Amino acid sequence: MLKLHQQYLLLHSQLGDTTEHTLTLSDLAELLDCTHRNTLTIVKKMANLGWIHWHAQRGRARRSVLSLLVPADQIAAEYMMQTINRRELQEAADQVRAFSGSPSMQYYLNQWLLGYTGYHTEAGTSNESIDTLRLPIRQQLHALDPLYINLLAESFVTSHVYDGLVQRDEHGQILPALAHTWDVSDDSLTWTFHLRKGVHFHSGRSLSASDVVFTFERLQSTARRTLYREVSKHIHSVEAASPLTVRFQLNTPHELFLSFLTTSRAVIVPSSQSAHTAMNQSEREHMQSRQLPIGTGPFKVTLWDNHMCRLEAYPTYFQGRALIDRVDILQIPWSTSKTSHKSSQDLNTTADENIESPFFHLMHNPSNASGTGWTEASSGVSVTKLLTCNTQKPGPLNDPGVRAYLQRCIDLIQQPVSETSNTEHKTDVISEPLVGTTDLMDSFVRSPDKQEIVLNIATIPQYRLDAEQLAFALEQLGFSCTIHTGDMEQFKGDWRLESDLILFSLIQDRDEELRRYDLYATLSEHLEPFSKEMVKHMLQTVAISPLATKRKQTLDEVEGYLVSEHLMFSLSQKPVETAYLPSVRGLSFNSQGWVNLRHIWFPSKELE
Repeated sequence: MLKLHQQYLLLHSQLGDTTEHTLTLSDLAELLDCTHRNTLTIVKKMANLGWIHWHAQRGRARRSVLSLLVPADQIAAEYMMQTINRRELQEAADQVRAFSGSPSMQYYLNQWLLGYTGYHTEAGTSNESIDTLRLPIRQQLHALDPLYINLLAESFVTSHVYDGLVQRDEHGQILPALAHTWDVSDDSLTWTFHLRKGVHFHSGRSLSASDVVFTFERLQSTARRTLYREVSKHIHSVEAASPLTVRFQLNTPHELFLSFLTTSRAVIVPSSQSAHTAMNQSEREHMQSRQLPIGTGPFKVTLWDNHMCRLEAYPTYFQGRALIDRVDILQIPWSTSKTSHKSSQDLNTTADENIESPFFHLMHNPSNASGTGWTEASSGVSVTKLLTCNTQKPGPLNDPGVRAYLQRCIDLIQQPVSETSNTEHKTDVISEPLVGTTDLMDSFVRSPDKQEIVLNIATIPQYRLDAEQLAFALEQLGFSCTIHTGDMEQFKGDWRLESDLILFSLIQDRDEELRRYDLYATLSEHLEPFSKEMVKHMLQTVAISPLATKRKQTLDEVEGYLVSEHLMFSLSQKPVETAYLPSVRGLSFNSQGWVNLRHIWFPSKELE
């Protein structure tokens, strides 16, 4: 049947949009690249399905009439739908890419997705009832090993597969997890964690202190630039004092060490992942990043390929079995209609990707859920888009005057568009031509010969459109901008230091203190020596301050310094919200603002 869909799309692409076409059977066979006999078979099948009408004329060279009765985008949508069950999504997306902008195809896809995704009850191998939630995402899951993850989609999955020694609840409190309690020495250098008994990995093996030791030795030995590295590098050693006791020794005290242990970078992996020791490092890393992950979390990954990740409830989870049996996370390689709820951050993606994902029961960060039967809930998380200056690189931004002028330009760009404009007010970077900027430009002497200020902007692909809009606006104010995009591995390395401006985002969740500390530590790498030392000195104060109020005050001072020196610019801030239908029960959020799948459930339909 799939081939028949392709053949119809081939006919439509060759013959065009005209309803009726006059041609011979030989012409049709040539178009389909098959024999006369096979062509007749294809014609008969399409006619029986109501796709075409074939009015045959007998006799040599007599021309028949072929009527194409079904729009090509409808057939393309049906083709894509069928491939999901066969998990051939990318092939289907490639086949129908020409129809991706068709409103009617988008309609067919949306209607089908609304029925296919969401909550369903399926029959298991023993005819048992399996409650399944299907969630579509646009991001590709490249890795599920916590050492290799880069994307929020990957972090979302791993947060349900692994556990850490401690965890942060949705109110921001740090609670026991794999460790039921812990002790810290008076000098804050020695931390001792006591593991729970009876905790098992998904493989069935019991958790022990050796797994914790392996996890952190692996983290310490990697050359990868991992998130929160500025905290983790303070670990001097970790040892198993007993089968269920782990002792950390820090180089120097760090008040954010316990917060670090609540993050996805510090979840515990089994020591069996040290297999493949005969491989070289790159081969071993690739193998581990693509393995089915094994954790102690509420869900076990039973299937993972380029198109779907299946999570199944782990029945003996130490904090209680998940209420739903299965979650299928589908990687959908196409956008859906802009008339559906707009999601700038679905369950698993960074904000501002402008991804459309019609969640039939759950929708993360909807554009508008009023009057639709949806209820909106705040996750307490926001995403701030930032632009920072790389003053370590010789160039125009080493001049404080240029940075001050850039700040004035960005302030102007962010002003609402004039009421006389037909464009709605915007608070983000705008792409409309700016007016009233002559005085601003004339007030700044850009260079002795008044040439343009040339700036390179570095960002990741998700933010390229934002960078383009910013560059367009700045070009009207005396700047000439070029944009370079790199993947996350490049962005975490020294590649970004080749540019003048760096565009990225900061997630402000219940780990906000730790995230801000890591952000400013990373940003200090972009700064000339004086500013770099200034920031590092203030961050050292944060690390040793036992009072949260003092740490926040110092972090605010770091931010104030960066803003006053025009080294960091805030472009936008957006809250992350979730809309859900009344059929969803048990909705709660973890510390990163993601829906906690373990608590989600759906009431059974009453018997008639």
